[in-house]
Amino acid sequence: MKYRLLLLSAALIWGFAFVAQVVGMDTVGPFTFNGVRFVIGSLALFPFLYFHHQEKSPVPTRIPQWIAFLMVGIPLFLGATLQQVGLQYTTASKASFLTANYLLMVPIAGLFLGHPLLRNHLIGALLAITGVYFISITEDLSINFGDGLMLLCAVAFTVQIHMLDYLTQRFSPVLLSAGQFMVTGVLNLILAFLFETPTLSGVKGAAWPILYTGVFSTSVAYTLQAVGQKYMPPTEASMILSMEMVFGGLSGLLFLNESFTFRQTIGVAAMTAGVFLSQIPSPVLLAGFRRK
Repeated sequence: MKYRLLLLSAALIWGFAFVAQVVGMDTVGPFTFNGVRFVIGSLALFPFLYFHHQEKSPVPTRIPQWIAFLMVGIPLFLGATLQQVGLQYTTASKASFLTANYLLMVPIAGLFLGHPLLRNHLIGALLAITGVYFISITEDLSINFGDGLMLLCAVAFTVQIHMLDYLTQRFSPVLLSAGQFMVTGVLNLILAFLFETPTLSGVKGAAWPILYTGVFSTSVAYTLQAVGQKYMPPTEASMILSMEMVFGGLSGLLFLNESFTFRQTIGVAAMTAGVFLSQIPSPVLLAGFRRK
């Protein structure tokens, strides 16, 4: 129960971070925002590394630490960057729901890693696809650019979740978190200086959103995810983390005066039903294609 609560807390923090991510881009670009945010998140964990640097992991490994940081940091960089850029073209509420597609991608990808596919996972996936259609596809069958970026972001987070499942058995979750944040932050800052014009005044203007996302959404929430995933299978962890979409939708409604059309409301209902149905135990439809 303790680790489920850790993951639920991470989902709560991430959900309400969508508002901060939108507001923060009033004065800085998405790459600058993410670069500063993730570097702060990494630095905030340095004091805790003193207590965790000697933590023993259950599975020995020959993977160098810097390789492990890249293995989990690059998919986090892709997911967080696609999400931040996509928020310029879609609403926070829609973004939170579309990002939650990783919930249904994780068990499907898990088949290739030896995890079984349950009946309710398949039914939930079909409901979620229906929900995505009603949320994102307009009457002329076009899809918003930002919505497409959010779906790609869900793919990246799927990879990150499975990488954490593998690496938290071999490295300290706190060490992995600090490493993946620094990789993500540095890569975003490189993009910021290439494609944006970062200014100190712009960063100061976004100080509160950056601090919230840097300390809470990044340092605290992603570390809670890493610790929780060390003791829970990836599919179950992703299901709990998917509550982010509910909290994200609420934050958009409460703080940004966003609203859903009737068509989008149908999509939200279908996707929510798919998410929660996927959490109910059910018979195995397909065994994993290989053993873990």
